Amino acid sequence: MITHRPHIFHLNRSIICVVCLLAVASLFIPIVNNFQLALDILLRTYLIFLGTVMAHESVHGHLGRTRSANFWWGRLALLPSMVPFTNFRRTHQLHHSHTNIPDLDPDHFMKSRNLLELFARAIAMPHHWFFWLRRRGRLQRADLIELFLNYVGIFTLYSIVLAFVGPARLFWGMTPPLVMVSLLLWYPFAVQTHEGFSTGAAEARSHNYYGRLMYWFSLGLSMHREHHLQPRLSWIELRSYVQAAPRGRWWRPQRDIRPQQS
Repeated sequence: MITHRPHIFHLNRSIICVVCLLAVASLFIPIVNNFQLALDILLRTYLIFLGTVMAHESVHGHLGRTRSANFWWGRLALLPSMVPFTNFRRTHQLHHSHTNIPDLDPDHFMKSRNLLELFARAIAMPHHWFFWLRRRGRLQRADLIELFLNYVGIFTLYSIVLAFVGPARLFWGMTPPLVMVSLLLWYPFAVQTHEGFSTGAAEARSHNYYGRLMYWFSLGLSMHREHHLQPRLSWIELRSYVQAAPRGRWWRPQRDIRPQQS
């Protein structure tokens, strides 16, 4: 198993390069029928999802030895999702420090009363982070400058793509995947992994998924409880903590530790 830091950095950076190349370059492939469109949407949804996982790795220092190296690779990883890295990096450590606590955990926003509200909140989540930080006075001038430059980079990249592929191709190539990846990311790997939104013991505040299928599909994001307990471990190092899935349970988070509300 890969455990040496330089090997982990190289693995994660390689994944980012492949994800960004395929996610953007595939927009230049003409789509001639609905079958190709469906494949294009599914492929780009998964590529964008993997980019968000790698951005998550960057916040925990798994893309480089220095903070600046992690931040630059994190920005690159989020280019396919059109999401500015600034908002995520400023909120994610707060999520770890105040897991499931209303008003202190930025991701508590995903606790919804119904499926329609959950759908809307999943799409709005990256923008929610900005307003959450601004209301609490946690955005500094340097953050705003970085955020502006993030958007300039995103706008520049997709303006170039637009000039070559046209508005219809860009719209159908990006809009459905962005909606689908919001649901894929925030429902199974945020709402379900924090089901009950416990504020009790640390090990009861989040849940893992069983099995290697979910582990490899999500590049370790399925090991959510273990990640919260040991955030210094990269996704590849969490593999040894994966538990075999009982029959019919690979798609559900573990329930061996029941959430207990404080």
